[in-house]
Formats: sequence, C-alpha cells, structure tokens
Amino acid sequence: MNQLEKRIRNWIGLGHSLIWFAAFGVGAGLLLLTARADDAAQASRAARLSSVVGQVQISQGAVLVTDQAVANAPLFEGMSVATAEDGRAEIQLEDGSVARLSPNSSLTLTVLRGQGDAGQAEVVLESGLAYFEVQAGADRILFGDSVVTASGFTVMRINLDNPPGDLAVFSGNAHLERGSALTLDLHGGESLVLNGADASRYDLTESIEPDSWDSWNSDRDQVLTGLAASKTGATKSYADSSNPAWNDLDANGSWYNVPGQGNVWSPFAASGAGWDPYGSGYWMWTPRYGYIWVSSYSWGYLPFQCGNWNYYDSFGWGWMPGTGGCSPWWDSGYVGPNIGIGYGGYRPPIPPHPRPRPPIGRGGHFEALPMVAVSRRPTAEGNALPARDGKSAVTIAGQTVQAVRPLNPRPRYNHSASAFVNRTSFQGASSGASSATGTARAIGPGLGSSRAAGAGSSASSGAARASGIASHAASTASHGSSGGGASAGHSASGSGSSRGGFSGGGGGASHASGGASHR
Repeated sequence: MNQLEKRIRNWIGLGHSLIWFAAFGVGAGLLLLTARADDAAQASRAARLSSVVGQVQISQGAVLVTDQAVANAPLFEGMSVATAEDGRAEIQLEDGSVARLSPNSSLTLTVLRGQGDAGQAEVVLESGLAYFEVQAGADRILFGDSVVTASGFTVMRINLDNPPGDLAVFSGNAHLERGSALTLDLHGGESLVLNGADASRYDLTESIEPDSWDSWNSDRDQVLTGLAASKTGATKSYADSSNPAWNDLDANGSWYNVPGQGNVWSPFAASGAGWDPYGSGYWMWTPRYGYIWVSSYSWGYLPFQCGNWNYYDSFGWGWMPGTGGCSPWWDSGYVGPNIGIGYGGYRPPIPPHPRPRPPIGRGGHFEALPMVAVSRRPTAEGNALPARDGKSAVTIAGQTVQAVRPLNPRPRYNHSASAFVNRTSFQGASSGASSATGTARAIGPGLGSSRAAGAGSSASSGAARASGIASHAASTASHGSSGGGASAGHSASGSGSSRGGFSGGGGGASHASGGASHR
C-alpha cells in the first residue's frame, strides 16, 4: 500500500475527529489571534520542565498557569517556576544548560528567544537556592542586584536566602557584575558572599562550603549522565543536537534510518499491541496558546512539539522529527496532536474547548484552569509488533532496517575534590535514576557555619535549609514524574523556614488535573 493510499485510509478513519477539530479550530484561532503583536516578530522558544518533585507552580505574570506542575511542561518567555517546602524542579534549555530549584525557591525566564548561536536566555532567581549548569553563550543569570555570565561550561550555586546573596562556582569561570559598583571574575572552587551595606564590598574565599542540596544536584547529574550513555549518532547533524531531551529518546527507544523517510524513532513500549502515543498525559492551559499537550511518558517532550507520529503496517508507531532536527510549531497556529498517518479508526485525544482566559480570583490574580488528565486504555486489537530491542531488523515503510547503535558515552561530569575544601561526604547510596535525598544523608559539621565575611555580609543559611524533613510520595504520572526517569518515591530535606511562597502539600494525579479527566 503506497503512502497516498494510507493517507486516504487515515483521513477516513479520522473523519469524526476532523469534524470536531474544524469546530475547535474556530475557537482556537480566535484565542491564538490574541497573542501579542511583539511576540509575532520572533519565533517562540520553550524550555523544558524536565523534573518535578513535590509541589511546584507555574505562573506567567499575574496568571497562575497551574498550581501543580508536571514534568515535560514547556516553559515560555515570562513564565515563573516556584517550589513549595517539599518541591524541587529542574529546567533544561536546548543548548544543554540546566537550572535546578531546591525547596522554597523561584525563578523567572525573563528572556527566552532566538535559536542556536543567536539564542538569548535570561533567568532571574527570585528567591531561595538554585544550581545552574551553563553552556558557553549569551545566557545571563540575575539574582538581587547582581548579574552572572559564564565563560565556557560552568557549574554554580546561587543562594538568596540572605540577600544580596552568595555565589559558589564549582567548575568553570563566572563573571559577576553588581551595577557599576562591582565587577569580578570567579573560578572553579571559589565562593563569594556579597555585602548588603556596601555594593562594592564582598568576601571571596578559595573554598566552597557544602549545602545539603549539593548531593541532590549531583544525583540529577548522574541521571542525565546515565541517559547520555545511550546516545546515538541519529541526531548529531541536527541544529539542536545538544538538547538533552534527545538523550531521553536514545535511552527509551530505538532510532532507524529509513530510506525515503529519514530518521524514525520508536519507544520500546510501542511494541505492545494497542500502544498509543497519546495514551497518557494532560492538557495544560497557557495564556498564549490555550490548551497544549503535556505527555506523561518520561521521554515525552520533543516528540510532541514537532514532527509527526506515523503508524507503519507490521511495525506500529514511529516518530519522525523532520529535517534538521526539532522545529516546534508554537507560532504555526496549531498546537494539537501531531499525527501524520494513523491506522484506520484512530482518534487522537481532543483538546478541551478553549477559553480566552481563566477566571479572576482574589486580589485581581487569575486562577489556574485545571489541568485535564488523559488516560486512554490500550486496545487489544492488532497483531504482535516487533520488539524495539536495538538488535533485531524491522520493516518500516517497506524497508528492512537495523536500529542505530549507541555511541561511546560522553565523559561524566565529576565534582572535583578541589571544589569542596574540607567537604564532609554525604552518606547513603546515590541512585542513578533516583533523586532521593534528605534523611539518607548526614549533614556535614561545617554546614550552616558562618562564613568569614566583610562588614555587613550574611552568615550561611545552610542549617536553616537543612532543618525540617519533608517526606513526599510522588507519582510518576503526575508531579513526581521526571524527564530523567526518576523513581516514584522521594524523601526530601526541605527547608524549615518558609520564604513567603505558596502553601499546601502536593497532591496526586487528581490534584495535578484539578480532579478533571478527559478521554
């Protein structure tokens, strides 16, 4: 059966869905036309909320997007992420840069535009403690009245518990500016405490005092390193090949270079009869695009932003990213399911009816529209499909092909001993695919001790953060899910003090979806 015949069959099978989408498109079109005119001048860019543990909120200005975020949610320019006392979050940028928020912390993506070498990103740490792994580029990190940029790959920790804050550079080189009062370069193994009374004064030491959350940051590094160990050469020619989201695909499925088709990726789970690329996820409302799809699959970020899912006879579902890599369609006017060729009778999930904006809550702030959960049971129909084991030959679009083999793993980043002078080792097994911290690790005796600092400088807040233990059972399909495949059970060392963020514990899937379900 040629491709034209398959498309005709698919169109017939999708008849009812297309009728609905025609009606939906009118409302969606009106919503998309409300996007700001200045946004239209530049292609949109998104960061990935790659890991969520505990209660995490997403907002944009006065609009609360969701009071319980889930992993794989795209984050656009102007969006803020805030963690509660039991919350942790990781954000990935396309160039490989990573930001991680510990409990009671928040940041805002104030600038997120451009692609490749012309790309610009600006992140403002609003409160709390965060880790940043920055690739060389034009990225800027703001905290208090200070601005930090990096030269080459740089790993740093910023703590705003005691304003104007302190900075620790684990590796690489950082350049800090505090208005016209201070300009300073820091190198790996150095830390800085800013002076609240005099912007030109600071305390610089050639050592880094450990924080209880350093181990969590290292655990997340191990997760990403484990995913990168399965990296293949399928995406090496893509313009966005440094995006860590590609590693999720390498680790959770197989790539096939199909003549006449290009690269086709298929998850290991797709060998099961009735598997559905849109089988599990959420519709999340956003101020600019209305409802967008957020997949619950751990790898489910890039395959739902670009390209097409196609169903191939005798093989099943496969995803084609397109020529040159992933080019998201945020400005194309369409943000629904990306099904190219399905099988007869397949119907993708239907987005909820769009609303121009959420209802106004107390204090003039906009309340979040509930996330709508989707859980589609696999059908028992269809013949057995070939395993995606990377070893067996498969037939795709009439071509017999072998899976693309993994490359050698990249060197693992290692926090060198020189970066932690007098560091006391944290005890307890670290879990490559788990981010468990807290009671499993002992806090070093130096944690929370005051730093030798100039007049007006603040003491370390490590002890305050390390106090108080919060236990949180996370759901992989909801707010406990992690783009790195983190385990469902987490025990977190939360902060004993609140920084004025939102309150309330994280709920399960029903909390994340506002109790709503959609099939």
